[in-house]
Amino acid sequence: MKQEQAIIEELKRIGGLEVRAVDASAAEFEADGIGVDVQTNSTLFAVCENGKTNVFAINGTDENARVTASLAREIALNIIKRHAVSDPVRAFLDGSADMPTGIRVGKYDYYVFALYGKASGSAVREYLVTMADSNDFVADMSDDITAFCKYIATDDDYTSAGEFAAVLKENIGEEIKTDIKIGVGGIAHGTNELPMCFNQARSALVNGAEFDPQSSVYSYKEYALVKILSGMSASVIENYIKTVLDKNYRAVLNDLELMSAADAFIKYSLNISEASRSMYVHRNTLIYRLDKIEKLTGLNIRNFNDAMSFRVACLLYKMI
Repeated sequence: MKQEQAIIEELKRIGGLEVRAVDASAAEFEADGIGVDVQTNSTLFAVCENGKTNVFAINGTDENARVTASLAREIALNIIKRHAVSDPVRAFLDGSADMPTGIRVGKYDYYVFALYGKASGSAVREYLVTMADSNDFVADMSDDITAFCKYIATDDDYTSAGEFAAVLKENIGEEIKTDIKIGVGGIAHGTNELPMCFNQARSALVNGAEFDPQSSVYSYKEYALVKILSGMSASVIENYIKTVLDKNYRAVLNDLELMSAADAFIKYSLNISEASRSMYVHRNTLIYRLDKIEKLTGLNIRNFNDAMSFRVACLLYKMI
C-alpha cells in the first residue's frame, strides 16, 4: 500500500471522510497548505515528505470544507510521521514501503506473529532477536507490538503456527518473566504476503482481546468466520445462537463456572485430564459441568462437531 493510499484509507476509517488523491502540480496553496480548485468545486490540501508533495481533495469550497481540509491535513501529517520510521522492515510490514533489502525474495514460507507485551516490548524484541535464525526477522511496530516472521524450514518440528506460538509464549515467560499475548496470522507463502499476514496477526490480537481476554494466543483463522458473520444484525445472530444452544443458552453463557469449564476443555483439545489440571479441579467436577452444559443446550462438547458449534455460538454471543 503506497503512502497516499494509506492516508486515504485512514481518513476514511477515522472520520468517514471521502478523500481522493489528485494531480495538482499547478495548483497554488496558501501558507497553511490549503488550496481551492474552482473547476472541480474542491478544496485541496498538500502534505510533503522528503521533498515529495502529495495533494488530496475533498468536495466543496466553502468555509466548512476549508476547515475539514485543514483537519484532514493535520491527520495526514501525523500518519506520515508515524510511518516515517528508520526501520525499513517495519515500514514494509505496515504496508507503507516496498520490500527492503536483506529479506529473502521468493516463495519462502513464514509463520507471522504479532506479539503484545505492555511495557515490556523492548525485552521481548531483544529475546526474539537473540533466538531468531538468520532467515527470521523482528520489527518494532510501536504500541508495544513486535512483529516476528519465522522462516519455516523443511526440518521444523512444529506442525502449525499455533503450536509454535504456544511454545514461544511459554519460553518468553520463562526467560524474561513477562506475560505476553500473541496474534497468529496466516502462513505467508512468499515474502510478498508478509504484510497481509502481519495485518491478520495484529487483527487477531484485537479480536482476541475483545472475545477471549483470558487467553494469550489468538489465531486469525479462528476469528475469520466471526468477522464475516459480524455483518449480520443482532437479531439474526441471536436467532442463530438460540438454534444452536437452545432456549436455555443464557443460563449457560452467563454461568462463569460452566463457561470456564467449556473454555478450558476446548482449549486443551477436549482432553479431560489436561483441562481439569489447568483449572485445579477434580476431573469428576469437570465432567459434571460438561454434563450440565449438555443438559441445558443439547450439545455434548466432548464431541468435536458439538464443541465447534458451541465455540462459534459463544463468540457470536459476545458481539450482541
